[in-house]
Amino acid sequence: MRNHPVRGEKMSNAGPSSKPRVRSLLPELLHWLEIVVASIAIVFVVIGTVSLILGISSFWAELGQEGIQQTFQRILSDILLLVVGIELAILLVRRTPESLVEVMFFVIARKMLLETKAFYELLLGIAALAMLFAIRKYLTLRRLDTPCSGAPEKG
Repeated sequence: MRNHPVRGEKMSNAGPSSKPRVRSLLPELLHWLEIVVASIAIVFVVIGTVSLILGISSFWAELGQEGIQQTFQRILSDILLLVVGIELAILLVRRTPESLVEVMFFVIARKMLLETKAFYELLLGIAALAMLFAIRKYLTLRRLDTPCSGAPEKG
């Protein structure tokens, strides 16, 4: 009887079927974790929407204090942030390249509309949006080229 492994052998306390079980359980666990995170994002979007609706009553007071441009920019920022939250939740649930492109559209648009100070930032945003449009066009064409699994083949 030997208590140590011979060169080339590995000592293992777990049974031979434990690794495949863990490997099959991990993706399922991560999928449910993504759903939990998406649910949390949706809850915060709902809270933010309610807060935005309730904040409309103070819109006229802020308009007099800050001016229309700052008030509009703050409201637009809040709305676009809520849209990004919704798209992020969709991305976490669907996990498709198209969903990722949609999230990036809104993130870049929000950045360009609200935080762009220099001209080169605007040009970079336009270039990024153009690339996203090209990527979306490529993904759309690729999806049209692949036949549906349920469709009968023509012959």
